[in-house]
Amino acid sequence: MSDSANIRSRIARRRAGLGQSGVGLLEMMIALTVLTVGMLGSMVMIVTGMQSNTRNKTDTTATVLDQEILETFATLKNYPLNGNVTIYDCALNGANAHTAAYIQGTAAAGGAGAPLTATGDIDWTQPTPTLATSATAGYAMMYQTCSGDIYEVRWNVKDANPVALSLSRLSILTVSSREKLANGSHVAMLFAQPTTLRTMIENSSY
Repeated sequence: MSDSANIRSRIARRRAGLGQSGVGLLEMMIALTVLTVGMLGSMVMIVTGMQSNTRNKTDTTATVLDQEILETFATLKNYPLNGNVTIYDCALNGANAHTAAYIQGTAAAGGAGAPLTATGDIDWTQPTPTLATSATAGYAMMYQTCSGDIYEVRWNVKDANPVALSLSRLSILTVSSREKLANGSHVAMLFAQPTTLRTMIENSSY
């Protein structure tokens, strides 16, 4: 083989090696791009999962608060003629007692307590009713959970009899809660979907 042939052979091998090096770099860039897109997608899924867990925790706590009010009122023997009952939360500053009123209103007046919507749910567009404190009876309260979260709870007590001439033995109790402030945060919740429960309670004093 002549010198010219050897030179051409070395040049060809060098060009082939350079071409293979370029293909490897291109493949690495494509792989990095795919990996970056995949990681971004995973981050979105993680953030969405965290938000869903937080929302589920908030909804569960609000539902438990609604159930607490329902069960507390349902066990009162003279419900709903007059009076109030004390509900305690987990606040440690001495202001953990709430004097919850349960005097009912007529159906024509829309019941007593928090205003209702046309569908019978608590109307959260209306101002907060009188807050129940240790010294004042009311139809709403700022309830602090044992985890430090603050929930606003509102309720309405309405006579089930639509005729205003006489009171029936049945009352409709509607309770709704939503988170106002999360533990460790000094910023109020901008949006928290309220949970609402409704039940009928019989007055056992008749």
